[in-house]
Amino acid sequence: MISRRQKILEDRQAIVGRLNAGENSLTIPDDLISEIFLRLPVKCIARCRCLSKLWASIINRQDFTDRYLKISSTRPRLLFVFHESRKVFFFSAPQNQEDDNSSPTTSSYHMSFPVDYVEGICSPISGLVCVNNKQILKGRRTPVIVSTICNPSTGQSFTLPRMKTRKKKPDARSFFGYDPVEKQYKVLSMTFADDATEHQVLTLQTGKLSWRMIECGVPHHPGSNSNSVCINGVLYYKTLYGEHIIASFDVRSEKFSFIKVKGPFIHALYPTTVLINFNGKLASISPSGYYLFSKESTSLEMWVLDDIEKEEWSKHIYKLPPTWGKVVGDAILPCSKVTASNEIVLSEYRLRSPFYVFFYSLERGTIRRVEIQGMEAFTHSKVYPFVDHVEDVKRMKGV
Repeated sequence: MISRRQKILEDRQAIVGRLNAGENSLTIPDDLISEIFLRLPVKCIARCRCLSKLWASIINRQDFTDRYLKISSTRPRLLFVFHESRKVFFFSAPQNQEDDNSSPTTSSYHMSFPVDYVEGICSPISGLVCVNNKQILKGRRTPVIVSTICNPSTGQSFTLPRMKTRKKKPDARSFFGYDPVEKQYKVLSMTFADDATEHQVLTLQTGKLSWRMIECGVPHHPGSNSNSVCINGVLYYKTLYGEHIIASFDVRSEKFSFIKVKGPFIHALYPTTVLINFNGKLASISPSGYYLFSKESTSLEMWVLDDIEKEEWSKHIYKLPPTWGKVVGDAILPCSKVTASNEIVLSEYRLRSPFYVFFYSLERGTIRRVEIQGMEAFTHSKVYPFVDHVEDVKRMKGV
């Protein structure tokens, strides 16, 4: 008769023997591994991808990356991009805070890549960022304007092919858009010189990337401070033209149209105003009577495009709370963006220590300030802040 103790010892020795022989009797199902990975932060996902071929195959599956992106959209982050020592750096920090007097939050470093000069940065779309920059390409002595696509979550980046142009020493601007129907990312770029503009489009896809020339019946080009916003597959940006207009570009059909801005809504085109997505509508925000927000500001004005075809706008005024001046202090603030939860986000042009981000709730009429730590080494660098950034663990093909 074998005792219970002896049975346990024999079972233990058998298990150890199988493990030493390379056998694993405790295999974890792939679906369970996938569920565990969905709960890990993006940096852990990167490590897991490198530790095991099986794990990498699970993480690289389309169904996994789609689910991870969907979960990430429920926990949006602030993305900070800045240029220092001929490199572009990417940091992010949690966006949502529960109370009005939020404690400091620590930013996370993601990646960097070399550039000579940053021309502009497009708002992130589903985790991807388009950086317009100057680089000295192979075989050239002087820098040229190029666009670099990067995914801060995976640390990948690649530079798009240089555009071919008939212009001599042209200037160039590029915008980043997404077609939710065909699920395609596209870059719209304009080269202009001597009041003439060429428009080109590149689709991000597998295989060789190339620019296609497209026609535009209205000669125009974006202003130097023009930002862009992509809403439901339509890209909007402010233009320099004889009339006050906003250009709209349908990412799927690759067709242009133009929105005239008249009367009191001309403020929507001021250089310091920012085009935003307000509940699915194109809108613009600025402080009442000023170009930038400060402790002297008492209210803000929002212009919302209610009907695109009729070019009808509405004006909304929001009174800032009595605590505004005390919370803002000596900061001079441009409007960054508005979050999906209708909070206007403001931060200064340059990093300083301490560095604060301000959140004004349009629904509650409250103002809160959050200190962002972890970027003190880059104090005085120009910072580009973005809201509602999501982490996408999908690797870019062909990089």
